[in-house]
Amino acid sequence: MEQQQQLAGNPNDPVIKSVARTFELLELFDELRRPLNVVEVAKRLGYPQSSASALLKSMVTLGFVAYDSNGRTYFPTERVPMIGSWMDPVMFGEGALQKLLKAVSIRSRQLVLFGARNGDEAQYTQVINPKKKPLHHISIGTRRPLGTSGLGHVLLSTIPDDEIRSLFHRINAFRNPDVPTVDIKVLLNSVQLIRKKGYFCSVDRVVRGSGMIAMLLPQKHTPRPLAIGICAPSNLILEREKELARILCEEVSLHFGIRTSCAHQHTTAATLARYFPKPNELSRTQ
Repeated sequence: MEQQQQLAGNPNDPVIKSVARTFELLELFDELRRPLNVVEVAKRLGYPQSSASALLKSMVTLGFVAYDSNGRTYFPTERVPMIGSWMDPVMFGEGALQKLLKAVSIRSRQLVLFGARNGDEAQYTQVINPKKKPLHHISIGTRRPLGTSGLGHVLLSTIPDDEIRSLFHRINAFRNPDVPTVDIKVLLNSVQLIRKKGYFCSVDRVVRGSGMIAMLLPQKHTPRPLAIGICAPSNLILEREKELARILCEEVSLHFGIRTSCAHQHTTAATLARYFPKPNELSRTQ
């Protein structure tokens, strides 16, 4: 990191400052292996706080870093290990996750995506399109509101109800005037149903005419809640709900070695009080 800082400060060297800072930030996360706030990043890397803030916000937008509004901290997302996954495929690359996504795509013949929470949104970090043209294009890095998206609802099912209430009281209070409020009671009922059924079926929520069957992945390889979803036209989702949910259940069990049913009991809420892993939890997963 020190060498990169020297190179970035050398006018005769072609290293662009913003590029150097991006890798310095990733190396800092690798060194400390815990969430960081803007002040600590600026202090440890010797940047102006405004520069550190701009860098972190840019990486959040691109999907490489996630922001926790409760602790006002940042942490790398799954897109970081995915970049080099082809060199050491364990969960990513051609490992369990990619095999799972491909298998679900082949069996369902629909668009399949994978994502995680990023601040107040769900972000798609992997997308597999079917051979036929999908209903609408979804790009890697696409972000959807937690309270209105199918993947968002599934990710919220890992959070205790009182935290969901607190989160959406804040979201409703600070939303843009043109954004409708989230009915917290309806949302909590939806989350309870997800915990009971083990998956979520949604139609016409974000894009009219489009729907999703979404489900959590077992937290075997990462302490951060991850979810997988099958996207298709709304009428197809409603017609094939049980079939698509069964495909997800079977493939998740097969590729992650965990036998479960679609009506599995929800057991993660008590242990996932925060969406970012605690430092000691993170170190055990390295």
